[in-house]
Amino acid sequence: MTVHQSRILAEFEAMTRREIEALQLAKLKRLLERVHAGNGFHRARLDAAGIRPDGIGSLAEFSARTPTMSKADCLADQEAHPPFGARVGQPREDVALMNLTGGTSGQGQEIYGRTSRDIAMQGHLHYLPWALAGLRRGDVALNCVPAGGLTTGGWGPTEGFRVAGATSYPVGGVMTTDAKIDLMRRFGEFHFIYASTSYLNTLTEACRRRGVDPRKEFPMLRTLYTAAESYPIEWALRIQAFWGARLHEGYGSTQAAGFSAGSCEGAIEGDERGVMYAFEWHNIFEILDPETMDPVGPGEEGEIVLTNLDVVGSPVIRFRTGDKARYVPPGARSKRAWTGIEAGTLGRIDDMMKIRGNNMWPSAVDSVIFRDERISEYAGRVYTSNEGKTCVELRLALRGEGLELNAAERAALLAKLAGEVKQKTNINMDLVVVDRSALPTYDYKSRRWKDERAEGYRTGAATQ
Repeated sequence: MTVHQSRILAEFEAMTRREIEALQLAKLKRLLERVHAGNGFHRARLDAAGIRPDGIGSLAEFSARTPTMSKADCLADQEAHPPFGARVGQPREDVALMNLTGGTSGQGQEIYGRTSRDIAMQGHLHYLPWALAGLRRGDVALNCVPAGGLTTGGWGPTEGFRVAGATSYPVGGVMTTDAKIDLMRRFGEFHFIYASTSYLNTLTEACRRRGVDPRKEFPMLRTLYTAAESYPIEWALRIQAFWGARLHEGYGSTQAAGFSAGSCEGAIEGDERGVMYAFEWHNIFEILDPETMDPVGPGEEGEIVLTNLDVVGSPVIRFRTGDKARYVPPGARSKRAWTGIEAGTLGRIDDMMKIRGNNMWPSAVDSVIFRDERISEYAGRVYTSNEGKTCVELRLALRGEGLELNAAERAALLAKLAGEVKQKTNINMDLVVVDRSALPTYDYKSRRWKDERAEGYRTGAATQ
């Protein structure tokens, strides 16, 4: 980080809440003027809501009067105005890059057209959270997130490391896990590892299997940076202890053109979850009850609703991300007057499954299973038995001391975990042990659950 960059960050950290909101409002007014003049998608939505660019006098009024937008709105826009949609809002010759969402929701891929200025912002919005986590000029980084392609997450990290002045190895998606470890041992000097939560677990297990001790082989490693998935505190503490490095976490998306929040002190502070702070000078970051769309209270979970303040091509205005997180109010955990979300609590609202009348989120099971250091990986399956009963099966792979358990000890472990899962979810699940090779490994985001029921059972429309 340069002296100039450090000074700018220090200025934002010193801002009062009133100063931050004044800056947001000024940027918001410029955004509304720009999209009303040149973005057909947003102009139509603002006109339908009776909003003039000069008619918003406060952030509260903006949130109260401006309708939210969703993935479905973006896909409908692309269908009505193929192929890119009217949301781009820029002359075709000014669009320098097209980004697509990953499509993991199964609903289709949103298209985002970015200008040259936006590309520079994407690099900055990857560099920014890493700088707050301690990445410095001259550091060496291993980027395990699949690189390239059309997603912001595939392209942005390389640009972020370039902006930081760091040397990066973009090995995600192009090298096996063993090959990555071989490369690390070959070059030796690494200060920073960037990986999804699931892949960091995969890399850690591979190192254990091969007898690699990162504390001895990579003593200069300082930072493990993860994103995209939740995790229990116990898992995070084990990961930090194994690597001898501090775990940090960021929250980002294609809609944000990079990261929109990141940890400063770490994903774990002492024995508690850390805080990811929103970069509110670049975005308006709301955390709302997904049913009422009212702001949630401190410590409550809500849906992240995002508005870009510094994106020119395909900006989003009050976009419902479908991501849920636990709200930390400005100033609650540090002197920063920035909105925060609790590290390790991110999840997808649409990951929820209806099982025997209960709402079940996979992250709830994760928090139980990965709390036990004897578990290497697991997979969940929901299915309908021949008798028409909804059943849930968890297949677990053991590691370390877990592999040495006798039959009685293994049965006791499974019974203990089944009880904890029942307490957490109110659902009885059948737990079985399988060999590690029977379960998948993950290069990026995990998909540990399969719902094999008929559609009616999945939605709760059928009698169970």
